[in-house]
Amino acid sequence: MGKSVESAQDQHDVEIGVVATLAHEGPGLKRNFNMISIMALGFNTSNSWIAIAGSLPLAIAGGGTVTLLYGILVVCFAMSCTGLSLAELAAVYPSAGGQYYFTSMLAPAQHRRWLSYMCGIIGIWSWVAIAASLSLMVTEGIMAMVLTYHPTFVPQSWHYFLMYQAVHIIAMAYNVGLLSKTVWVYDWAFYFSLALFVITTIVCPARSAVHADSATVWGHFVNSSNGYWSNGIVFLTGLSTPSYMLIGLDATMHMADECLAPARTIPRAILSTVGIGSVAAFAFALAMCYSVTDFDSLVDAASGFPIYDLWAQASRSTTCATVFLVVMISIMFVSACAIHSTASRLTWSFACDNGIFLSGYLKQLDHRQGVPLYALGLNFIACFVIGFLYLASSSVFNAFVGTASILSQISVTLPIALLIWQRRSEVYLPSGRHFGLSSGLGYFCNIVAVVYTIIITIFLCFPTSFPLTGGNMNYTAPVLGVIAILTGLNWVFYARGRYEGAHVG
Repeated sequence: MGKSVESAQDQHDVEIGVVATLAHEGPGLKRNFNMISIMALGFNTSNSWIAIAGSLPLAIAGGGTVTLLYGILVVCFAMSCTGLSLAELAAVYPSAGGQYYFTSMLAPAQHRRWLSYMCGIIGIWSWVAIAASLSLMVTEGIMAMVLTYHPTFVPQSWHYFLMYQAVHIIAMAYNVGLLSKTVWVYDWAFYFSLALFVITTIVCPARSAVHADSATVWGHFVNSSNGYWSNGIVFLTGLSTPSYMLIGLDATMHMADECLAPARTIPRAILSTVGIGSVAAFAFALAMCYSVTDFDSLVDAASGFPIYDLWAQASRSTTCATVFLVVMISIMFVSACAIHSTASRLTWSFACDNGIFLSGYLKQLDHRQGVPLYALGLNFIACFVIGFLYLASSSVFNAFVGTASILSQISVTLPIALLIWQRRSEVYLPSGRHFGLSSGLGYFCNIVAVVYTIIITIFLCFPTSFPLTGGNMNYTAPVLGVIAILTGLNWVFYARGRYEGAHVG
């Protein structure tokens, strides 16, 4: 049945003239993902409401509930436009290369190599940052339970470091040995995530002894900069948490070589990720904002994981909060596996086009397991090395994690900007594609995506705490500078003489 669907899909693509023949086309990755599985993987990768849960009180401290709720609405709108734009491109160019492949198709011939290279390498960096951030969330959640039940325990940096590394080891082991046999795990994690979202969203407001009033939730803005920034700038810098909720929107695109009828499936998966994720994130945040009144106490929570204390306070039960947190951590473990899986496919695809050092090894597949083993290994090593930053300086580590939203958005927006440059020509967007927008709506969504990317790239680099010290400095810009240097070195010493970009036959 699967083969007949794929054959029909291939025939249709030939008819509209948009078959993308990659340099690495041929026997390789196994097509394990159906529509439900790929949707589940996309949702598990972002897990928007969990992303909000992990940093909810910190977001409120950066501007109050006004910044959080209205910020979520702004980000949902912008990411919906981004998702629609990507879905349009994925319907024409389904490829594990995702955005860097789109860029190679859309860029002017004289700029194709370096633009697609930049898009691909930025995408790889973004996934390393996403993996690091999720592993830290899992680590902090586990340590929060330890501190709650053993309050005399004094955690050291190396405790966090070891647990952080353990998350990556488990994710790596799962991808190497179990992924091809247990794709259903993503389906169940998807269902458990939705179930936990519904339960916490109902239980916390229902059980809470006190409730915030609507005037405070919707109208009380907190300028946390102590007057250093205007309210508008504080709101924009406060987008750091909402912008994280739909990070990695390109996840399903990088699994195109492993799903059935990708030109149909991937656009639907992208749109479902945005749709379900937006609704879940906003509903969860709204419920939590009404469940407690003293958010300041949560920011300095003894457990070090504020959502845990919020759940305990709202439900009036530490046991209930612990059950919620255990399930949430289990879901995040699956998310970590999905992130490593997605990141490795992008690295593998980029290596197949000789875009990164050691491409000769990285483009090899383990045909028995059907996974890019060396690409998985490189992403694991990158995350492992990044973990040492936590031992050296938690501020620098957090800055690297903070680059995830910026890098991810830049990488997916570059081909969207090129689509505007090409005036949305039918040469690049054939009329027979499975998913498409009207010219007016298409331009609108494309422009919103570009403007949003510019805004977060600028304002997420702003300092948020004053007066400035070495401990509260925002090191995002310097970290981006280091990433730019490493990206340039890879180009100069390897990719410039080997990388040709993706090819169309």
